[in-house]
Amino acid sequence: MPERPGRSAMRIIREPVGDIIETFEQRYGTTPDGVVAAPGRVNIIGEYTDFNQGFVLPMAIERFTTIAAGRAKDAASGGPRVAAYSANLDDANTFSIAKGKLASAGTWTDYMCGVFSEFVDRGMPAESLNVMVESTVPMGCGLSSSAALQIATARLLSHVYPDIVADDAIADLCRTAEHKFAGVPVGIMDQYCIAYARENHLVFLDCRSETAEHIEFSDPDVAVLIVDSGVSRELRSGAYAERKQQCHDSCQILNVDYLRDATEASVEAAKDRLGDLLFRRAFHVTAENARTENAVAAIRSGDWDKVGALMYQSHASLSRDFEVSCRELDVLVELASGIGREGGVIGSRMTGGGFGGCTVSLVERSRADPIISAIAAGYRDATGIELTAYLSAPAQGAQVLDI
Repeated sequence: MPERPGRSAMRIIREPVGDIIETFEQRYGTTPDGVVAAPGRVNIIGEYTDFNQGFVLPMAIERFTTIAAGRAKDAASGGPRVAAYSANLDDANTFSIAKGKLASAGTWTDYMCGVFSEFVDRGMPAESLNVMVESTVPMGCGLSSSAALQIATARLLSHVYPDIVADDAIADLCRTAEHKFAGVPVGIMDQYCIAYARENHLVFLDCRSETAEHIEFSDPDVAVLIVDSGVSRELRSGAYAERKQQCHDSCQILNVDYLRDATEASVEAAKDRLGDLLFRRAFHVTAENARTENAVAAIRSGDWDKVGALMYQSHASLSRDFEVSCRELDVLVELASGIGREGGVIGSRMTGGGFGGCTVSLVERSRADPIISAIAAGYRDATGIELTAYLSAPAQGAQVLDI
């Protein structure tokens, strides 16, 4: 697989930055030294395979977290600090940037603070900064708003301090920061996709080698539809670590280091030793790896019906075997399936950590509006919830913006 793209392989996102610059200047009285935008992400297929060193197929979405930052005078006491303001939350936080003083505080700035800590450990100058954050990435629904904030922070710091961290180390750095400061044992998928995605391409990521192929996705007749169930996945946040432990326990029985090294056949052969629960967990991961590879082959050949069938299979496995879906997500997939190919829906599945959040569907672009209307009406009748839907093409990864 090709190496990660370096700075020379990237292009500037043409996003308007006038508003954030003006807001920054009004709040801090200076012009920012840099502005960066990082997209959210959605995963087409390959769920709960990343920390098992398997395969995933995400894409960046056309919604961005934008950060502006500029050097500031150090406080009279307490040493260098970061003054961060979120326009979306209308919330300001200040944290020390002195080495050894960066610590989790239980606020949204923890995601930034963790990245700052990694940069300081690598030799970034401890000087005060003013930071402004604006975002169109929906929060709390599995579209990686936190990872977008992390990657945007890291890309901005690497722009302001270009000799501290190389571009191809940003995803790894942000994953480490999330482990330390958010306490979530995530894989590499979110950070990698957000940092290195290319416009009109999916990211076929090998989570073992942490390298990727960029799979062209530019069919004008096919669109990606993201539907937010309105159910916050935060309600079952501990389940992620639980599933990771179950995968580890399965590996002990199968005598492999990661479920990437197992196959559907080897899991079947060990069914009695695994027991029902671990068998279903391990079988999902091995089958999902195969589905992801098959989906890439089908996309390359333009066989969208095959891709759709694999997405439905993925959702059934996530719901039944890995048990990370919920009633609302199942209803959304059932509604999409009910519309079917005749109505313009190619395939649908839950995406992200589950227990709420979003579904992702492939639909005929020309029928997107009636599909959204039909799913919204059916979902309202079944759950009483008003959903939110987004159409997106594959977007560019995190970029420094032209100011």
